[in-house]
Amino acid sequence: MSTEISSPWWSEVEHLRPHGRTRGLVADRSAVSEEATKSAPRESSGHLSVVRRPGAPKARALVAQRRSSGARRPAARTSLTLRRPDRIAAWAVMLGLVLVLTAAVSAGAAPMTQLGDRTLKQPMNGHDVKVMQGKLRKMHLLQVAPTGHFGSLTYAAVRRFQHTRCLTVDGIAGPATIAALRAGKRACSSNHPSGGGRGNGGGTNLSRVVTWYGPGWYGRRTACGNTLTSRLMGVAHKTLPCGTVVHFSFRGHNVTARVVDRGPYAAGVDYDLTWAAARKLGVISIGRATVRASR
Repeated sequence: MSTEISSPWWSEVEHLRPHGRTRGLVADRSAVSEEATKSAPRESSGHLSVVRRPGAPKARALVAQRRSSGARRPAARTSLTLRRPDRIAAWAVMLGLVLVLTAAVSAGAAPMTQLGDRTLKQPMNGHDVKVMQGKLRKMHLLQVAPTGHFGSLTYAAVRRFQHTRCLTVDGIAGPATIAALRAGKRACSSNHPSGGGRGNGGGTNLSRVVTWYGPGWYGRRTACGNTLTSRLMGVAHKTLPCGTVVHFSFRGHNVTARVVDRGPYAAGVDYDLTWAAARKLGVISIGRATVRASR
C-alpha cells in the first residue's frame, strides 16, 4: 500500500482555512485521531477486525429455520377454520327457531276470525271484516275494495244494508245483520218497522213528530256535553244514548243528526231538532212537522 493514504486528508487543504483557526482545528482532529486509534481494537497483525456477512448457504439455512419455526401457527388457524361451518350451522338453527317462535306468537295474538264469530263495529280489524266488506261490495253498497278495516265507509255501507233490509240501523254488524248478509237477504219494504215503539223513537223509516230549538239557548251546555251553537247538527231525545245517529227525511230533504241533548218535553213530540238540522230539513217555517225517522 502507498504511504500517502496514511496522511490525514485535511493536511492537503490546510492552507485554505484561516490562519488563526487552522492550528486549533488540526490539533483537535489529531487528538481525536489518536484517541480513536487507542480505543479501536487491533489484531496481532495490526489491522482492524472485519465483520463478515453470512454467506449464501448460511443465509438460506437461517431462512429455512425461521420458516420451520413459524409453520406451526397456521395449524391453529386451520383448526378454527374447520370449526366455523359448525358454528354457522348452529347459528342458522337458532335463527330458524326464533323465526318459528315469532310466527307462532303473532298468529296467537291475531287469530283469523270467521264472519259471525263476533259483533263488528268501528274501528275493528280482521279477516271477518274483510269478508263482510266483500259481501257488501257484491251488493254494490260498498264502492272500495275490501281492506279488513272497519272504517267510516264500511260503517255507511252497513247502515245502507240495514236500512234496505228492514233491520235496526245502527252501523253495527251484530248477529242479525251478519245472518242477513250471509243469507243474502233481499231488500224489503221500507214501511215495515224493525222494532221499537213510538215512545222511544226506535224502528226504521217511521213517522215521527219533530220540533226544533236553538235561539236563546246558544252557548249553553247540552245534556251530552256539547255546546249548543247555530251550527250544531243534532237532535234531542228522551231515552236514546248520546251519539246515536238518526236519519230524517221530509219532502225530499234528508238530514243525519246525532243525539246531543235530552227532550223534547212537549206532548206528542218525538224529536227536537237543533236549528241547523231543522233548517236543512226544511221545517223551520213549519215549527212542528211529521217526518220519516230511522236509526
